[in-house]
Amino acid sequence: MTSPDPKAQTPEPAGGGMLPALLAGAGILAVAALFIFGGDDDKTSDATQNKDGQAAHSASNQAGSNAKGGVAARQADAATKSGRPTPRLNPRIANAIVTEGMAPVPNKKPEPTSWGSREEEIVYWEDQLREANRMLEIRERATEHVPKQEEKIRENGTPGDLAEFQQRKIVVADNLERAQARVEEVQLKLEALR
Repeated sequence: MTSPDPKAQTPEPAGGGMLPALLAGAGILAVAALFIFGGDDDKTSDATQNKDGQAAHSASNQAGSNAKGGVAARQADAATKSGRPTPRLNPRIANAIVTEGMAPVPNKKPEPTSWGSREEEIVYWEDQLREANRMLEIRERATEHVPKQEEKIRENGTPGDLAEFQQRKIVVADNLERAQARVEEVQLKLEALR
């Protein structure tokens, strides 16, 4: 007999439990995967169904007539410098130390050829002498650092580093000579004016 209590009576589930739900979910995922990732083309699946078709398909891949699979050469970028980024310079310190480095200063004023009076010319050349002396001082400091840098490179560097440093050492010496020549040139002009 059954009890009249409704809590005791539990009806059987209509779907048959958890297994059919899992199977239905797996089926939905499989169909979705086929739609998303797709299947092979009909031409390639027909050709590869039998052994003769497989042999013909592999022969065509080796011959290179089928460009669909395998490893192929890719396009190489052009060797132009147009896409290369340019460095950003801080405008406050761009021309602070050395005014004539690798490239001339873009806003450099040309040297005047005539002055209103002799005193104006003397003032101009005195300013040029101060600037030339400042540049000479910078070049002398750079020359003073050369032996220390050479010692460090000889201790810790490679022969390639040492060869590169020898080239820089020549440039530093040339810069010092040019700075000394400029100071002498400006001093001669001032002596001629006085």
